[in-house]
Amino acid sequence: MLGMTGRQLAMSAVTAALGLVTAVAGLAGATDVAIAALGLLLTGLLLLVIDVRRRQGELAGRLKKMAQRQLTDLRRTERLQHLPAEVEAATRRSLSVLTDEFQLAVGRMETAGTSTLTGLAQERLAAAERHVEILGHLADVTATAKGVADLKKNVAAAADGISGLRREVLGNLDDANRENKRQQVALRQRVDKLAYEPVRQVQALMQLMSRVNARAALPATGGWAMEPSALLRLVQLVDDTRPGLVVECGSGASTVWLAYALEAQGRSGRVVALEHDEHYADETRHMLSSHGLTDVAEVRHAPLVEVELAGQVFNWYQPDAIKDLKDIELLLVDGPPRASGPRARYPAVPLLGHRLAPVARVVLDDVDRPEEQEAAEAWLTEVPGLTRDTAGTDRSAVFAYRRPR
Repeated sequence: MLGMTGRQLAMSAVTAALGLVTAVAGLAGATDVAIAALGLLLTGLLLLVIDVRRRQGELAGRLKKMAQRQLTDLRRTERLQHLPAEVEAATRRSLSVLTDEFQLAVGRMETAGTSTLTGLAQERLAAAERHVEILGHLADVTATAKGVADLKKNVAAAADGISGLRREVLGNLDDANRENKRQQVALRQRVDKLAYEPVRQVQALMQLMSRVNARAALPATGGWAMEPSALLRLVQLVDDTRPGLVVECGSGASTVWLAYALEAQGRSGRVVALEHDEHYADETRHMLSSHGLTDVAEVRHAPLVEVELAGQVFNWYQPDAIKDLKDIELLLVDGPPRASGPRARYPAVPLLGHRLAPVARVVLDDVDRPEEQEAAEAWLTEVPGLTRDTAGTDRSAVFAYRRPR
């Protein structure tokens, strides 16, 4: 129930009092007083009704205004509900609609004049402007976020690339350091060797010279030819084993020294040298002839041809040059030259191994080189009965062979 104002309460009290007076006057027989009181009562009731009606009108007006305000708020709420729940969901369509509404409101305001601009239009205009501003910021933020995401991906990819490059560089540095240390050790060894090697080679050459009565100028040693220390070990091996057949892969100074060593044995031992280069073969023949050793040593021209071993192709001496050789008691491997192909000297033992005597020696020159070391290891692995002798020099290795039973 609606509350009564103070004035309505007072009028109600007066009316009630007049009603009581009228009733008392009627009961007392005071007709005039009762009529007068009744008139006043009616007048009071009329005034009360009028005041109530006026009050109701005011309330109705207020209620109407409240209803209009609620309707306006409801419409605003409905409009706000149609806005995106998240700013990121704003699209060009919403921007277009708001832009159209904004332009329509501006057109209406321009038509009606600035004097007709209402609070609602101002609010709508402000809301549209704020939304446009928010969308602009959203576009900037979205673009920035996308750029940051792409940048992060690029940075991550670059970081992975740098990490891989760093590992590769560090690995290369480690390899380079190891190789540098190896070269330093090898260089130090060579420098140390220079301090005594010339003296050692001179001593070996003097011992060689004392063993023979040369009938012509002896060929130079060292360089492409075997060193004096290796030649001395070879001559000592001939003295110790007294071979009947010596086969040499390559020819030159070593052929002359071997021939002298065999001649000193006073028996029918001989040397067969295989030479791929016809010019060098002729030079060696000339040296043997000048020393009177053609009865002891023979040089065979054997051009290099392709031979296949275990699925690999090598350049080696023509097989026809060795087909009559058997019971080789000393095999000297000093050719073909390294320039003829990879592992150039490896085929010697696989191709001549079955032609070795039951007990024989194999000498490999230039064993300080990696390819010759690889060939030596392969021989020891593949040839039964072949072992490495402790005797040798810095640049040559000696192997003992005993045919398995």
